[in-house]
Amino acid sequence: MSRYNACVLLDWAYGGVDPRLAGNGGAECAAFLPQGQRWLESLVFVSLSLLEMALAIRKIRRQGLSVDLRKQDESLAKNLLLVALCLTFGVEVGFKFATRTLIFLLNPCHVVTMLQLPFELEIYYIQHVTLYIVPLYLLQKGGVYQPEPLGDFWWALLATGLLLFYHFAFLQILGLVTEVNLNNMLCPAVSDPFYSSWYRIWASGHQTLLTVTHGKLVTSLFYAATPARKYLVDVIKLPLKKFV
Repeated sequence: MSRYNACVLLDWAYGGVDPRLAGNGGAECAAFLPQGQRWLESLVFVSLSLLEMALAIRKIRRQGLSVDLRKQDESLAKNLLLVALCLTFGVEVGFKFATRTLIFLLNPCHVVTMLQLPFELEIYYIQHVTLYIVPLYLLQKGGVYQPEPLGDFWWALLATGLLLFYHFAFLQILGLVTEVNLNNMLCPAVSDPFYSSWYRIWASGHQTLLTVTHGKLVTSLFYAATPARKYLVDVIKLPLKKFV
């Protein structure tokens, strides 16, 4: 019975992944890179990620965190955002159950295949839009949600270290076991402009750069939007006071 249950769970996890679709997985995808190169890259990037995380955590601890830990009142906007986020993720999980591709939920960005159920593409974009809305909303709430100074890159270094470790130490191993190309750790996407045996090195470079740049852009957007938000709130409150 336990063996049967395990087989059912594995079928739900990746039984619907079609290896005939380019970039999805399969034996050919798993053998794309020479074994020596694959494990050498893994050793280098896992070591680099551990070094980045250790260095970043050490610097962040030295800086200390001066945040207001007082309990904040729950707001209607926060609760509505939480409900919307849970519903969106719940629908995405439902799609993965329906297509028997739950394993793709482990991707940092969910893989959208050529064969989609109705509205799955919309859910994919809704999820990614919330990646912008939620951080900006939490930052304006303050408290523990405080952005680092623009010149401080230690949190960005910690994030890139975690990203590299997650890909090379977790997604890659799981992908090799299941022959599912999780976030293109086994073989490159067909649309990859750096399609070659060195694609992972290129990806590690440009994704690290984009992650750091993108994080600082979000922080810059928050700093730029804060005065405008305060001004807008004051403008809205002023007419209301006249009616009180």
